[in-house]
Amino acid sequence: MYIHIPFCVKKCDYCDFNSYAIGSVNESEKALCRYIEALLEEARIQSEAVTELGAQVSTVYLGGGTPTYLPEILLSSLLTEVFRLFPIADNAEITVESNPGTATYRKLRCLRDIGATRLSIGVQSLNDSLLARLGRVHSASDSIQTFHLAREAGFDNINIDLIYAIPGQTMDDWEETLDSVIGLRPEHISAYGLMLEEGTPLWRKVKSGTLAVCDEDLEIDMYYSAKEKLSLAGYQHYEISNFAMLGYECRHNIIYWRLEPYIGLGAGAHSYVKREIRSNLAHPQDYLRSIKSVGSSVCEREVFSKADEMSTVMILGLRMTCGVGESEFHRRFGISMRDAFGEAIAKGVANGLLKWDGDRLKLTRYGLMLSNEAMQEFL
Repeated sequence: MYIHIPFCVKKCDYCDFNSYAIGSVNESEKALCRYIEALLEEARIQSEAVTELGAQVSTVYLGGGTPTYLPEILLSSLLTEVFRLFPIADNAEITVESNPGTATYRKLRCLRDIGATRLSIGVQSLNDSLLARLGRVHSASDSIQTFHLAREAGFDNINIDLIYAIPGQTMDDWEETLDSVIGLRPEHISAYGLMLEEGTPLWRKVKSGTLAVCDEDLEIDMYYSAKEKLSLAGYQHYEISNFAMLGYECRHNIIYWRLEPYIGLGAGAHSYVKREIRSNLAHPQDYLRSIKSVGSSVCEREVFSKADEMSTVMILGLRMTCGVGESEFHRRFGISMRDAFGEAIAKGVANGLLKWDGDRLKLTRYGLMLSNEAMQEFL
């Protein structure tokens, strides 16, 4: 289950997620309460469907936006009611996203006491000038303080998000951040190359020539530097951009990458159940009105054919370093991967992007940085 909180203190200069600076949608604390009320109304409706399926919720991910921007009382009431409404598995992974500076010890302790098992902190960099370039409102010291507060509050499963290929970032900048983060010993580290999304303030600065885009060769070097450093530090590289200590892989994201059923609550959230993708209205005010008037905010539905599902399983599954297994694929679809995608597999292997060991298809080391090229053959 994914729960979307679309509000932030400020929208970052590179961000094109469905998130809104609190002033831009005239949100007061009263309005935040209305959003949570609508979200819980959707939860009540969705819980009936989950109960009918006879399923349990194995992971819950509270994302955004900045969930820890919410007042403690709203966070508490939201998660408490969700846990009451849904059949949550005893060993469920419960993740909450947080940005540095938005979570006090008391708030983090509250989350831990309610049942949150995992915290994901949006650090991005430990270089203050690069944080300013990204439009982040926190400093490097804020990030380190938030990490230590989370440890004090009892979180023993923490992810740190990092970004590389920031305009003006050097290899020394990147490696200093990596070394500092490794020194904190979080259980999980995500390292993403910066995507310049059209229309964002950072994109406009690059387009106007105010900032220079990161050199492509340097970006590749940064990626492989992270892979090497993190591997030497004991982190398993289990997905293109994700590294974890053994046993601390993000179970929630693995569900996505395996295209297993998930439900989404909140503005812009998506669900995938019985081969149907359902998409909610994106803007919080539209979402609120729709929930209030018709008891649903679904604005789009798409039913996958078997071919759609097979294609998506390959594209998402290849993101993981373990790749896609022949036996798993055959058990799910009643056909072998080679019969379904023989030409795409052969082309990927011939180009050095894929490797086939007789049972599993995986990206090669070279293919990790050219994954889109490899995956497009399975569309």
